[in-house]
Amino acid sequence: MLRRFLAYGFVGWAVEVTFTGLSGSFWLRDRRLQGHSYLWMLPIYGSGGLLLERLHERLARSGVPRWARSLGYMAGIYAVEFGSASLLNRVIGEVPWRYLKGLNVRGYVRLDYAPFWYGCGWLFEALERELRKLDRPARKSFRPIGRGEDAAAALPREMPAGLSPAAAR
Repeated sequence: MLRRFLAYGFVGWAVEVTFTGLSGSFWLRDRRLQGHSYLWMLPIYGSGGLLLERLHERLARSGVPRWARSLGYMAGIYAVEFGSASLLNRVIGEVPWRYLKGLNVRGYVRLDYAPFWYGCGWLFEALERELRKLDRPARKSFRPIGRGEDAAAALPREMPAGLSPAAAR
């Protein structure tokens, strides 16, 4: 679970930096593609991903169609964003991403980002399927040679008399 937590955190960071870089390029005509994020976002994205996994289990078990599950994920994303902003405001007295533009709620969330969050929710299940593979035990692809049968198999085969190693190839 720790691996998935970190993976969700790093994927979230990458998406946020890409989003802020591209939106700055488009709206501000800044060709540098300078994206940004906050260190606070790693645990927020990590815990948010794990919470969405729980939501996915419940909704999929109930037979909810994917389009409706994506709406649920979008609502979950808004809940995590609003809740973490409220908590940060209480703990450090500031919200690093306070929204001043767009249709926002207390500067914590932007409701006009709903199509983007819906798209992230739609893609979430594919990401979850891939990140679940991190919990599988690693395959044994390397077997060290020890004593016994394995050691005998590793010995070079005998060459017929009169052949050089180059000719045996």
